[in-house]
Amino acid sequence: MSKFKAWIMASRPKTLTAASGPVILGTALAYNETQNISFIIFALTLLAALSMQVGTNLVNDYYDAIRGTDSDDRLGPTRVTQTGLIEPKKVKLGFILCFLFAVLVSIYLMIIGGWTIIIMGICCILAAYCYTGGPFPLSHYALGEVFALIFFGPVAVWGTYYLQYQSLNLDIIILGFGPGLISAAIMSINNLRDIKSDKRASKVTIATLLGAKYARAFTLTLILSSTFIPYYAALKTDKTWAIIATLSCYPFYRTWKHIARGPINSELNNALANTGKYLFLYSIALSIGLLI
Repeated sequence: MSKFKAWIMASRPKTLTAASGPVILGTALAYNETQNISFIIFALTLLAALSMQVGTNLVNDYYDAIRGTDSDDRLGPTRVTQTGLIEPKKVKLGFILCFLFAVLVSIYLMIIGGWTIIIMGICCILAAYCYTGGPFPLSHYALGEVFALIFFGPVAVWGTYYLQYQSLNLDIIILGFGPGLISAAIMSINNLRDIKSDKRASKVTIATLLGAKYARAFTLTLILSSTFIPYYAALKTDKTWAIIATLSCYPFYRTWKHIARGPINSELNNALANTGKYLFLYSIALSIGLLI
């Protein structure tokens, strides 16, 4: 495998919908309020979010290999650090550069958003690093789903909204739980897939605490909960078409069925990818519903 392909693999492109979906939704919510948006702010916000996501993925790849969490029999996609495809020091440099790039493209956003965005940006970088790195890695103490719920939900959606329309709106925070719940479900599927290897590595996740049966139910509860948010959006914005986002979960019926009853094997990698597609489709559908 070429180094370029290895870096693409390490960035985990299938997970980038978790970063782009909330930015699209937050921008649509701002447009619904003002009938006007800045495309420069949208582009910079999207770039910063994607850089942060890639950086988080590289942190996860690096520290799971360093701590011995990853092993040769893992069911997930190939990890470049653990397999030696990329040297650990280069992966570490990679996530540092990703975070620096996110800061650079956010300079204009910090000027526009002031201390609110500066503090939010610092918290996002710290959380991205502490997800797997640092003395208290969040993903090793059953906080992975909480991290995804908050930072890929209300924080990302409201932060994007605030940059376009500087207003503190509780409804936007609640609507942000839509993509947040789906992001948490992605994390939950990941932990369900890795339940055996995580137990062996003494990694504590919600899946290892609940067991496979209840971890499946927990994941599906997150997915189901996301379908109620569009109804709240319709009530609060008077845009009844927002409800169409609820329908976006139905094309993935087979995915939900596999999570509920299927074997815990590498097929859950497809479930992860499909849930990422659901997040993106959900965000697009809800955004279109708000703009009609």
